[in-house]
Amino acid sequence: MFGQKSQPSWFFQSDGHLEAVSRLVYLVESREPVGVLCGPDGSGRTRVLERVCQELRRSGQQTISINMAGLDDDAALWQLAGRLSSAVRTSMRRHELLGVLREELSGRVQCGLHTTVVLDDLHRSELRSGTFLRFLISAASTGACPVSVIAAIWGAIPEELSGHVYVPVRLDRFSVSESHVFVKELLQRLGISPANISEPAVRAVSESGRGLVARLRQICEIVQVFSEAWPDAIITEDIVRSLITEIAPLSEDAVQPRRTIRMA
Repeated sequence: MFGQKSQPSWFFQSDGHLEAVSRLVYLVESREPVGVLCGPDGSGRTRVLERVCQELRRSGQQTISINMAGLDDDAALWQLAGRLSSAVRTSMRRHELLGVLREELSGRVQCGLHTTVVLDDLHRSELRSGTFLRFLISAASTGACPVSVIAAIWGAIPEELSGHVYVPVRLDRFSVSESHVFVKELLQRLGISPANISEPAVRAVSESGRGLVARLRQICEIVQVFSEAWPDAIITEDIVRSLITEIAPLSEDAVQPRRTIRMA
């Protein structure tokens, strides 16, 4: 498989992504306790969350982002406490961490501060006891509301969250036209001139991405590697389809979540 370079963060302003950002920011500004972003893997959930955090920080609000993949309740509490408070010590047990968090949030209430906790890939966590989510929901649902929680998932909304979600924000796969525009813009950002890639080749990339942002980005980066290796070559549809064979096939089953959240 050809090597790939990491692409700097770029937010593609599709209608669906912009609407998702606007709705989640509005939920936080309205002091709703919980917002949930739903969408299949590869649909751009993480990029939407990044943009939400940027928008909130621009308005002076504090945000904490935690990738929940593989974290159990204790590890998630450590992540949260470590980012909220400087009083955390490595020897602390769960009840001590909870005490630190309660004290920190109580202090924030007194100071009129509000924090948004963003949980990405919640469906890939290893939460079992429900302690982490119950604590967050309890804090977010108090009258003072020192915390808002935004969780990104694919699949069913965890029971701990479902009763507090007004309307889930949903991301869909890109339409054919959105995929085409995305690919053209990204290829140019990657330094590939329109003169060096044929229109049928661009369409082949768009079609092969199946409307998923992550796959479209992956294919574009493979095309970039080829372009850097043969800068004078005109990239044709046949070349693109040959390059795509270097990528592990992404079947419908392959994008199913590897784990589902389980609560006792």
